[in-house]
Amino acid sequence: MGEYRWLADLLAAEGIASLRFDKLGTGETGLGPYAADPGLLLPLTYDGLRVQPVRDALSFLAAQPGVDATRLLLVGHSEGGAVATVVASDPSGAPAPAALLLIEPAYGRILDIVSHQFSAQIDAAVAASAMASADAASLTTWIADGVEEIRSATPPYPAPGPAPLRDATGYTAVMQSTIQSNIFGSDPAQMVISHAYRTLYGRQFDEIDPAALAPQVTIPVLVTCGTKDSNTPCGDGSPGSGVAWLASGFAAGGTRFVELPGVVHILRDVGATDVPALVDQVTHPFSTQLARELAAFVAPFRG
Repeated sequence: MGEYRWLADLLAAEGIASLRFDKLGTGETGLGPYAADPGLLLPLTYDGLRVQPVRDALSFLAAQPGVDATRLLLVGHSEGGAVATVVASDPSGAPAPAALLLIEPAYGRILDIVSHQFSAQIDAAVAASAMASADAASLTTWIADGVEEIRSATPPYPAPGPAPLRDATGYTAVMQSTIQSNIFGSDPAQMVISHAYRTLYGRQFDEIDPAALAPQVTIPVLVTCGTKDSNTPCGDGSPGSGVAWLASGFAAGGTRFVELPGVVHILRDVGATDVPALVDQVTHPFSTQLARELAAFVAPFRG
């Protein structure tokens, strides 16, 4: 969607070089050494697959000629926000970052966030007469049961039971299939390409609670949320409601929390209109307010 290149360009304009890499399962990295046998991924930990590479990246940067290891910045978007918060709270041998930038970050345990996303989509479908209320109730219960199974059992998990709506059609069938592949999925490739949480990796990902880690972060923090972001919404500041709740957990004196009017998860400003489909969101400009906020926040760290 271009948002990471855009962020890198903003940093470059402020005289700050950046390192981006395609995490396992994405971009040119793909499945890497696991492409021939993705099943080898199943016993691997979330820390090893997602968190340690960020620590390694910090160590790599700090070792480069001309780099001041005391002024490293850590930027995390979406899931990357949770990972960045873990590393900021515990570098574990990597150079400690000087500041943390959380752009539309994951704000709580991932299965709570995913459940909230599914619930919002189901509610919208019922309101639009695209799903029957009884089917919505069945899917909602199914989601809750699946989350509880992941959290209460120990991997490797047994095969899940059948989906509840055998004769589902239309949008209801699409939603049921999406829930099945996410909450009840255990495909090792999809585990890192998209999401399959019924795995050791998925359970350990869900154990990360950025809001609980926030008080342990002692460096300056920038936190942003877009008012049109349905993936990681701003929320009303109440526990678990969204990014505003996460932001409130960081040290007050060193934290800047910014709501970005009209901004969606991919950092585009869609204005006051209804949120368009993803394919249309990319036709809108990136947020100029976010650009200003980022420039102001990183100014003290420029060379």
